Amino acid sequence: MPIHKLAEGPCTLTVAEVQIAPNNFDPTKQQYLFIGTNDERVYVSELSGAKGLARLNLTLESVIGQTLTIEQVKKDGKTFTNLNMGGTARAAAPAAAPKAPAAPVDVPALGALYSQCVDQAMATIGAKLEQAGVPFDGAVIQAAAATIFIKATR
Repeated sequence: MPIHKLAEGPCTLTVAEVQIAPNNFDPTKQQYLFIGTNDERVYVSELSGAKGLARLNLTLESVIGQTLTIEQVKKDGKTFTNLNMGGTARAAAPAAAPKAPAAPVDVPALGALYSQCVDQAMATIGAKLEQAGVPFDGAVIQAAAATIFIKATR
């Protein structure tokens, strides 16, 4: 019964069984033990396993018979565990096609749009906070306006 260490790379297996096992590093927690039809075993934290299965619309019961690739991904100094269907590890992004030159930016139009976003943020967030007696400052309005502006320009 070989145990695959995710730090050594992704593991693709057809799931024969999933067990809840004690966590070797923290006895107050549990982890999932995915056992493949080839008897290969992979331990995944309970949180990562639950999130991965939920993202794939699977349960501990419905994952049986499915082929998964389980991998660790490092991002922003943190390590995440991903579960992917069909034995497909996250592939490197394909080379982007050349983009057409960007149209010149109409700064006055963007300024007018941002002004509308500030007005909208003040009328919604600002008014609600003021009505509730919650203190706020310009940074709150600016953040709300920026969110509206980003959504409007995408």
